[in-house]
Amino acid sequence: MRSAYWRSVVAVALCSASIAPAMAEQVLGPVSGEVKFISHSADLGVGYTWGKGVLTYAGKQYPFEVSGASAAAIGFSSGDSIGKVYNLQRVEDFEGTYWALSGEATIGQGVSGSLMENNDGVRIRLEENRTGGRLAASPSRLSIRFIKPNKTAQTPKTPS
Repeated sequence: MRSAYWRSVVAVALCSASIAPAMAEQVLGPVSGEVKFISHSADLGVGYTWGKGVLTYAGKQYPFEVSGASAAAIGFSSGDSIGKVYNLQRVEDFEGTYWALSGEATIGQGVSGSLMENNDGVRIRLEENRTGGRLAASPSRLSIRFIKPNKTAQTPKTPS
């Protein structure tokens, strides 16, 4: 009985995964940008995630950093993430605290997926390629902040 239940759960999950990308725009809103970043996660029950990336919005690129905490995970992994940004009306709305639901199973190499949303209604759907050893099915709270250009660094003047 239990194995039939789990087979049904897996079948529904696989069917949903194939339909989800087609329905994502209807549910999440219009695609308004893309993100690419590299992140690292270290967990022992409660964990920490950090990384840097780039938002592409309205033809411009905005570097950002991400950091935050997760629950119910164990291990360490790092990898590349790529995703679509939905419902972003102003670039200023991208920064902030995001709540995410994610799942990861990495042994050597693995994949992960996340759906994140902040208080301004901006949503990010991520696909991640990870390396390391980590098992997670957890809610996360992540902060995204733009990296400001260093205005103090100036080109040195050459003596005449």
